[in-house]
Amino acid sequence: MLVILLLEYHNSIRDRHILLRPAIVDPSASAWRKLYEKADSASFLHMTGLTREAFRALLEYVFDLEEFTRRRRGRPRSIGPDGYLGLLLFYLGSTMNYKHLCLIFGLTPSVCGRAINFMLRRTVRLLKGNPFAKVKFPSDAKMREFADMVQAREPLVDDIIGFMDGVSMPTQCTSERVEQNAFYCGYDCDTMVNNVFAYGPDGKVFFAAVNFPGSWADGSLTARFLHQMKKRIGNYKICVDQGFPRSGDAYGTFVGPVTRRAARRLHRDIRNYLLRISNVHTSLRQASEWGMRGLQGTFPRCKKRLPSDDKLRRLVLDAIILVHNFRTDYVGYNQIKSVFDPEYARIENLEGYDRIAQYYFRPGDYDSEVDGEGSEADSD
Repeated sequence: MLVILLLEYHNSIRDRHILLRPAIVDPSASAWRKLYEKADSASFLHMTGLTREAFRALLEYVFDLEEFTRRRRGRPRSIGPDGYLGLLLFYLGSTMNYKHLCLIFGLTPSVCGRAINFMLRRTVRLLKGNPFAKVKFPSDAKMREFADMVQAREPLVDDIIGFMDGVSMPTQCTSERVEQNAFYCGYDCDTMVNNVFAYGPDGKVFFAAVNFPGSWADGSLTARFLHQMKKRIGNYKICVDQGFPRSGDAYGTFVGPVTRRAARRLHRDIRNYLLRISNVHTSLRQASEWGMRGLQGTFPRCKKRLPSDDKLRRLVLDAIILVHNFRTDYVGYNQIKSVFDPEYARIENLEGYDRIAQYYFRPGDYDSEVDGEGSEADSD
């Protein structure tokens, strides 16, 4: 009894700083309600990442509006279906904490947290089957279409269907020592989660390996899905950077630019041709950077520390990828999609449009190397 009394006394005198209902406006008069009902199209797109048409399409797919608005037992919902979807988009499209979202939507923190978790589960479950949003490896006909799109821009290659890269995102620490040790990345000196995304020339993610420990580099993570990808991809290839393996089991599946050291070891009879191909791969590899920028720029939740809970973190990552694909199809504003569109050829003649030309090999590079490292390579 004495211990219980001491605990109650301690709880009565400690400071508790939480957001209470009197400090929050009514949901019917919230900032979100004004944005949704009265804002112009440009402001709505800027804040949610979707046009009004795309928002309505996603809303109709995620909710059965008649069932959701039907009267139910117990306390009525604080916000309608548009508020739930808007809350999810604000959560994924910002780094705000719950307390800031509460001021925008007129919710208490507990209701806000439950609504976000509900929307993450519902959106991921439903969008996985949406033809515009789902992550699906392309069929044979689609891979041929992708290869033709890439070849239209780079005529020297006719078998590249996508661009792949890895990205590490910060995550919260955990009290589990083994898990914390696995997710600690020595390169970033932080607790990270590693992910690999493959983008098609249409700008959408068609392959994703997410939620892996941050201590795993791109090369070691590739071993988890390389065999499965080789069975699906056939004779086509994916452009990658030097962090991914391109020899051994990965030979013929992953291609990318050669290093300057490797360029010196090329046989002089085929060196210039292979260096031109390497320049093409250097140019194409840039597309994966555009994809990463589009993903992280539109959904800054990637830059915020992701939840330490493995299942919740996976839901957040899946929701970002699915909404990104949906947005790419309905809204556009995707640099990969723009560059591989035939209309993009109009600006190719503009001076200085190619910002990575400084990394290309020039014709005749290393031709004068007839001894030392070059001659040793030629004998090989």
